[in-house]
Amino acid sequence: MIRGKVAIVGIGQTEFVKASPKSAWELAMEAVLAALADAGVDPAEVDGMCRYTPPFEPVSEPMLVRGLGIRELRFFSEAPLGGEALGAVMAHGASAIVSGQASVVVAYRAMSQSVGGRFGRADGRPGGADGGTHIVVPEEENRSFSWPYGLMSPGQLFALWATRYMHVHRLSEEDLARALGTVALQQRRYANNNPCALMRDRRLDWETYLGARVISWPLRLFDLCLENDGACAVVLTGTERARALRADPVYLLAATQTLAPYREPMGIYTEDLLELFTPAAAARLWQGAGVGPGDVSVAELYDATSFMTMKSLEGYGFAAEGQGWKYLIEEGIGPDAPLPVNTHGGHLSEGYIHGMNGLTEAVRQLRGTACNQVPDASVALVGAPSGSAVVLAR
Repeated sequence: MIRGKVAIVGIGQTEFVKASPKSAWELAMEAVLAALADAGVDPAEVDGMCRYTPPFEPVSEPMLVRGLGIRELRFFSEAPLGGEALGAVMAHGASAIVSGQASVVVAYRAMSQSVGGRFGRADGRPGGADGGTHIVVPEEENRSFSWPYGLMSPGQLFALWATRYMHVHRLSEEDLARALGTVALQQRRYANNNPCALMRDRRLDWETYLGARVISWPLRLFDLCLENDGACAVVLTGTERARALRADPVYLLAATQTLAPYREPMGIYTEDLLELFTPAAAARLWQGAGVGPGDVSVAELYDATSFMTMKSLEGYGFAAEGQGWKYLIEEGIGPDAPLPVNTHGGHLSEGYIHGMNGLTEAVRQLRGTACNQVPDASVALVGAPSGSAVVLAR
C-alpha cells in the first residue's frame, strides 16, 4: 500500500509550443529543474528516476544524470505504451520510495515532435531515394490486419470506437456531436483562462465546432488533441520529508496500470469493443485510494480525443455505462458541474504531454493555485481510458 506514504513536492513544465527550437533534452532539463526548484530540492539529491520508454521518451536517464549533476541514481525504471505509462511511472516511483530504494524520485516526459515526428501521423518518411511516402508498421504492434485498410492513425481508430458507441447505445449523430462538442468547447474555455495553454487566445463556439472538417467520421477537427513540443516533471518523496519541504504537499493515494489481452493502446480486437479496461482495474484504484468517485473534486482525464474523456467518465464510475454522452449534455464538465474535468484545457486545448500535464494541473488544483481553481478541491483523479490512473489528495 502506498496510500499516504508518498507525496508530490515539486512540479515543473516548459512552455508548450508547436515547434520549439530546443531539443527534447533541453526541454526535459528545464522541466526537471523547475520541479526541483519548486520542491526546494538540490538536483544532486535525486536518486530515483522514472520515464516513459523509447521511442515515446527520447531523453535517457544518463543524459539527465550528467546534465543535473546527480551523485548516484539508485533506482530507475521505464514504462511502455505511451499514455498508459502515466500511472506506471507514478507507481514505480512511489514503490521505490516506500521500499527504501530511493528517497527523491523524478518522473518526467519530454516531447519534441517537431523534430522526431508527430504521433498523430499515419505515415513515415524515411527519406528513401525515390522520395515517396512509406507506411512503417512495427511488427511488434501486430497491426497487419488493420493498417492495410486505412486504420493507420490514432484518430482513425478512435473514430471506430465512437461509431461503435453510437451503434450500441443508439445515439444519433447529433447526440454524439452535442456530447463531444461539450467536451471540446468547455476545455477550450478553460484554456482561454490559462496563460500556459496553446489555445489561450483561440475562442471556440458551436458554429465553429460543428462546421469544422471531419478528420475521421464522426470525429471533427476539434475532437482531436494538439501536437506540440514541451515537457513536464514531478518530484516524489516520502511524506515525512515532504512535510518538511513545504506546507502543501500533495499525497499519492493510489496508482494503477492494467493490460489485458488485446487491450493495448488503440487495440480494436477485444471481445467487448467498448470496454477499454476491465472494471476490476477501477475497483482496485478506488479500493487502494480509500475513496470513491463521489469523493473526487476534480478530474484530469486523458483526452487524445474528446471521445476518450466521455468513456473515462463511464470507466471510472462517474457516469453509468452508455450514459456518458447524456451526462455530458445534462451536467457538463465546467466549473459549476458536479465534476469539473480537464480544468487546464486538456490535450485538446492546453497541450499534449502524454497525460503528464494533467498530473501537474491536478497538483495545482490541490494546492489551490490553478488558473481555473475548483473551490476546496481535496481529491483529484488523473486517469487514462486505459485504466492507467493516479488518485491524489491534499
